[in-house]
Amino acid sequence: MKRYLTTACTAIVLAGLCCLAMAQPQVPAPSQVTMADDGEDDEGSVAVITWQPPAETEVGDYELAGYEVYVRQVPRDFEQIALIPGAAANQVSATGLAPWRRYHARVNSLYVAIKPRTVRAGLGQLSVPIVRIRRSVAAMSAEPMSPVGKWYEPRHNTVLVLVLVYSAIVLLTIYFAQRRDMYIRPIAGLEAVDEAIGRATEMGQPILYITGLSGVSDIATIAAMLILGHLVKRTAAYETPIIVPCNDPIVMAVEREIVRDAYIEAGKPQNYDPDNIFYITDSQFGYVAAVDGIMLREKPAANFYMGGFYAESLILAETGSATGAIQIAGTDSDTQLPFFITACDYTLMGEELYAASAYLSRSPLLLAQLKGQDIGKVVIIALLLAGAAAATIAALMPDAPPAQVLERFISWFTLGE
Repeated sequence: MKRYLTTACTAIVLAGLCCLAMAQPQVPAPSQVTMADDGEDDEGSVAVITWQPPAETEVGDYELAGYEVYVRQVPRDFEQIALIPGAAANQVSATGLAPWRRYHARVNSLYVAIKPRTVRAGLGQLSVPIVRIRRSVAAMSAEPMSPVGKWYEPRHNTVLVLVLVYSAIVLLTIYFAQRRDMYIRPIAGLEAVDEAIGRATEMGQPILYITGLSGVSDIATIAAMLILGHLVKRTAAYETPIIVPCNDPIVMAVEREIVRDAYIEAGKPQNYDPDNIFYITDSQFGYVAAVDGIMLREKPAANFYMGGFYAESLILAETGSATGAIQIAGTDSDTQLPFFITACDYTLMGEELYAASAYLSRSPLLLAQLKGQDIGKVVIIALLLAGAAAATIAALMPDAPPAQVLERFISWFTLGE
């Protein structure tokens, strides 16, 4: 019996709620919702959403107050991007979209009814406005759209031309490097590598190689590890040990693989000793103190400092100089170059560190890329000089016909127009 009474009560409540919902007025929804790409946006991240406001702005006690705008990236859910006040509003921009992705738009109309209600407050009465809001059925855009960015930006004509010219130069140098020897200017520090190896072999002392304090993601550390591989190939035949203390465990792991592969390529895999490549600490001056101790105990005949260095550079170089070792340094840190130049026998400055791998390996592909970079620099310098000359001539002879041509050249080269 109790079960039947519970079911009857539930049915009566549901019927009452349905009648209450039917008694509330249905508010009209906007129509003709469209979503289109913004033609003025070059990146393809903005779309314009438009709709037709409903004809009836008042429904019973409710009055049209604004719109809710939602956007979704197919197939994700809708997210509200704007709340637009005003009955006459019919447009909004959706920003932050991903280009070439499909999007849908949805718009709801908001109707508001405000009625005052008297409530008792203390010994008197107070009139309080009661706000009721009704949302219309959502009106959605018919077809998904995709914001489209520009495929090509004409203002970047200069960059395109320079990239094509430089690519052609590199490809031509690679072509000629595979058929003939290419001259690369000698670098004193790299010319002395064989001297340092020979000194260590004759004295029966190890070589100390330090790749700096930067991580494996630093370009200077990568260049230093490549130089280490070429150095190991040259020392493998003489069975001269190379000690490589590290302050980064990831750098240590990579250097072990590089040294192992170098010994295998040199035909001396039995000479590879992973204990010669070891991790000390990631503390800057703790690492320096440990390396200085190795210098004083092991007395290496040659010290190589390659990579990124900081305030520890002079401490390392001075200690190595005190032990009588031949020292070759290379870094792209211009603040540490003076210390290496002062305390070391040879120093690779800036780009010479990056060119060392090609110089030591004599690989035609690497040499061609190095030669192509040098030619590209010459072309850039020539363009700078030509631009300066053109600007000077145009300023001195503004009415001469050549000046107009020069002005167009300057405008195109500087602004891409």
